[in-house]
Amino acid sequence: MCMKKNPKWVNLANDLTRSIIEGRYPLNSYLPGEIELCTKYHVSRHTVRLALADLSRLGFIERRPKIGTKIISTGFDESYSHQCTITSDIDQLASTHERIVKLTKNCLITKELAQKLECPSGIRMLCFSNIRSNPIQDDKPIVWTAVYVDASYNRLPELARLNPLVLVSTLIEKEYGQTCIEVIQKISATLMPEEAARYLTVKAGTPALRILRHYMGTGNKIIEISVSYYPGDRYSLTLNMRNNR
Repeated sequence: MCMKKNPKWVNLANDLTRSIIEGRYPLNSYLPGEIELCTKYHVSRHTVRLALADLSRLGFIERRPKIGTKIISTGFDESYSHQCTITSDIDQLASTHERIVKLTKNCLITKELAQKLECPSGIRMLCFSNIRSNPIQDDKPIVWTAVYVDASYNRLPELARLNPLVLVSTLIEKEYGQTCIEVIQKISATLMPEEAARYLTVKAGTPALRILRHYMGTGNKIIEISVSYYPGDRYSLTLNMRNNR
């Protein structure tokens, strides 16, 4: 099956997003001007303006007439990340490993699935899966993730495809106005399920790391659930603990 080719403005927006997240354009600094971006990326001014409009909609930049385009966000809330070190470390993976959306479907949360996701049963949700690859190891897939969101968020999979370095929770906030104020996550050792194994090119039943995350909004409302599987030999999580006595 042929891969759908992104428009030039999408590729430019993704490149600028990566540069912001990786710190090449720090918070409160300014992007190069439109003409300079045209020259650097060999694109038209119309393409540049579409890309900048996308970054503005996602909350990364603010365009100021006669002043420039200012970086107002690096992709996540600094105060939030300092309170939750483990989550910020995993979010850093998202900023360097592009997401590739694979399968989208509507599903009913059965009792069996509800037990696995630790959420209420009997509700309909939109589910889409994706993989992330290691850019320095021949793009070998490092993680398979299934994302569950409100069934009305039908534009989210396409937004996730067009913005592969932006967290899904950020896209939900910008597109649907639901802000994530807390992430509850559970990390466990498990065996690789068949669906994840197919995309990760490993054998089903081999050792894996499973991460279940609940993205919580106001009123203790779940706005996103994700469950990720990492092959046992492709990912490790290091925690540094210091005795403050």
